[in-house]
Amino acid sequence: MQHQQHSTRTRQTTIRPFFYLAGSLLLIISDGAGAHGGMSSASAELVATSGSAVKGSLRFEQIDDDTVLVKGLVAGLAPGKHGIHVHVNGNCDSPDGMSAGGHYAPYGGHHGSPDGKDHHLGDLGNILADANGVAEVKIEVHGVSLALIGLNSIIDRSVVIHAKEDDFSDPAGNSGARLGCGVIEQDNTMRM
Repeated sequence: MQHQQHSTRTRQTTIRPFFYLAGSLLLIISDGAGAHGGMSSASAELVATSGSAVKGSLRFEQIDDDTVLVKGLVAGLAPGKHGIHVHVNGNCDSPDGMSAGGHYAPYGGHHGSPDGKDHHLGDLGNILADANGVAEVKIEVHGVSLALIGLNSIIDRSVVIHAKEDDFSDPAGNSGARLGCGVIEQDNTMRM
């Protein structure tokens, strides 16, 4: 009987640390992702193109499987509306922002309003700059993700702010010059 008690006690002392360890890991994983519902996040620091004073910071949060919330502030704009788009290349090195490439459109189609039936995934619409040239950005983008891979991922692409209002006409909305550009980079340290 004493051997059986010793064996049971040994098993309990071996199993308990395992459950404590498993529970601790679960807390660490969920706590690390808890700031945004367990989903991914990314950010883009906007840099001015040649001759522009645009600057800002945008945060991207995956709020469900195919929706990303973009929010932040953009300064140095003329008052009024300015087109904002995700561009295919994660490159803002050229002085005019053209290294960002064209609008992100993995399925092709026509340029249009993000609320319209036919538009590129990178068509985000317009932001509105106030009298001080500051725009508060809050846009829900449907059909995209912050996954590291995948056709709909906007990670390692760029976000561009344009000089004029996007009128949603094809091919690029007559938005004018590229004033600011930022590469969309994933924030998470735990990349899956």
